[in-house]
Amino acid sequence: MSNELMIDFPSPCNMYVLTIEDDGKTGYGYLKHMDRIVGDVWLYNRCEAPETTEWQDKKNLPFANCKGYVNPQGLMERDVSADDINIDWDYGKAGLVVYVYFFEDLYGALRPNDKPGYARFAIKSGPLAKVMEMEN
Repeated sequence: MSNELMIDFPSPCNMYVLTIEDDGKTGYGYLKHMDRIVGDVWLYNRCEAPETTEWQDKKNLPFANCKGYVNPQGLMERDVSADDINIDWDYGKAGLVVYVYFFEDLYGALRPNDKPGYARFAIKSGPLAKVMEMEN
């Protein structure tokens, strides 16, 4: 199963927009300020994780996260619609943190200048996502 979507979620203050993009191969979040990407994070693969990295060749954009960097649970096998996505804009003491939820499960977090942000299913930090510590 795979579906393609691109959805914008404006921040409550309208200073930022989080774009969720699923091209049928991967899912990413892009944090934008004044139409400029200021943060990004890989959220999931739709394809099996490649054996080796794809990020040496830009023709593979957007890159799937490869084995050794992604938990097998990082394979999204469900169709996603706007109703399945929740965005939490947290304006705390440390500044803005944006939390991305699919089907009520946290998948990623990013802040302005996070390139990359943090992904739930990243098991090793790399150029697509950093490991997110999940509390029990």
